[in-house]
Amino acid sequence: MAASRQNHTPRPGPGGGVTLPPTQAQINQKFDLSIALTLSTWPCLTLAVQNSWGGPLSSEKRDWFAGAISDLFATTPNPDTTVDVEYLEEFILNIMNDEFEVNVEDESGAEVAAKIVGLRRLCMQGDFGMVDEMYVKWVERRSKGEEKVRFQMVEGAEDDDDEEEWDSVEEEDANVEMEEAPPLVKQPKEKVVPRVDEEGFMEVVGRKRR
Repeated sequence: MAASRQNHTPRPGPGGGVTLPPTQAQINQKFDLSIALTLSTWPCLTLAVQNSWGGPLSSEKRDWFAGAISDLFATTPNPDTTVDVEYLEEFILNIMNDEFEVNVEDESGAEVAAKIVGLRRLCMQGDFGMVDEMYVKWVERRSKGEEKVRFQMVEGAEDDDDEEEWDSVEEEDANVEMEEAPPLVKQPKEKVVPRVDEEGFMEVVGRKRR
């Protein structure tokens, strides 16, 4: 990941030794881990993966999602000032829409973006305490096994009154700490629309793959 190297002052280590500052590779590794852990506890994304809204490879697509966020910081010039919370939120919500066909209606996208930006700032300072704590909690949740997630899905704007409750078993590597998640709007599939050309012949226009 391309990022500016921070100046870290060596700290006293156990037994009076000196703890060397983290390398850029270690910083990048911890930041990538923080992204994956943050996404793994986002209820909206977890539900989309559980129900394969991103297709049969939804779990793999979530891994790609984390990598795409990491690449955004790595390839954007001056990411410390360019990739702010609002910019990252828009990036995240676009991926949810394009890849999982889910329109996130609550403010959780902004919360996820703010957490990732904050974790990156800590990692760049060589402070991995929060990331390590998140990892420990993730391991603890995983060791508890499966748990059920209850949520509501709204099929389009016209079906706001017809709420459905789903009970899904959570995957081993994606746990949420909420018992009930906010409603999601699943993007409806576009219908096949007939079109008549200038000579009177009927053409069929299907849904384009994004």
